[in-house]
Amino acid sequence: MSNVTERMKELQDQLQQGKLSRRDFMRMAMVLGLSVGAAEALAACSPKPSPTATSMPPTKVPPTAVPPTAVPPTAVPEATEAPAAPAAQQVVMDKSWQLVIDYDKCSGCRTCELECAKRHFGVINPALSNITIYKVYPGIDVAMYCRNCNTRPCIDVCPTTPKAISISEISGACKVDPKVCIKCFLCEDACKQKHLRFHPAEQYPLMCDLCDLDPACVAACPDNALSVVPPSVAPDTWAEPLEEVVKQRKEKLGLFKYMEA
Repeated sequence: MSNVTERMKELQDQLQQGKLSRRDFMRMAMVLGLSVGAAEALAACSPKPSPTATSMPPTKVPPTAVPPTAVPPTAVPEATEAPAAPAAQQVVMDKSWQLVIDYDKCSGCRTCELECAKRHFGVINPALSNITIYKVYPGIDVAMYCRNCNTRPCIDVCPTTPKAISISEISGACKVDPKVCIKCFLCEDACKQKHLRFHPAEQYPLMCDLCDLDPACVAACPDNALSVVPPSVAPDTWAEPLEEVVKQRKEKLGLFKYMEA
């Protein structure tokens, strides 16, 4: 019995010194014949191990004041203004100017259709655009819109009084009054281009009004293919049917040998 007592004393000393965990102490105590309750009681009665040097809080050492090393300032060159970009050429439209397209620049992206519908109807819908891009063949994209030709046969044949199609006092371009239009489609037959598009629901003609001299398509074209020019630069012969424009493009691009004329 004395041996058990001495062994238990050793285990308690080891537990006190932190050399033995509480779990190992209880396991070895039960090996010596003690019950679980007795082992727990001995472990609880054992004094806690004294803090070791490693558990002591670290001593705060005040930082040593080190005088800063003087570094000569780096010479920084004075900022110079970047050369100004050349001023963009601002084209101020006048009444009766016309919208023209450079087919050598046009990529057929149809941005003009979207911007036109957005300007006039506030929606992105090519069916409501006053300009239509036809992809006839790879490399041939043809824009069809009212060219505001000099003779204006559409106005002559309009049967209403007052006319549903008239000339804008602001831009000199054609303008349509949907409330007056009777959907007779005589303007379509009289059109020199043989091409007029109509509102998909209300069936009045969609004609380019030059956005009151601020055409949205010209400003938005990413290829600068659209521009506005005075009538002397865009003669009446510019108002040509789609088939004639396609023929001219095929001749210029040398595509007759690849597609039927």
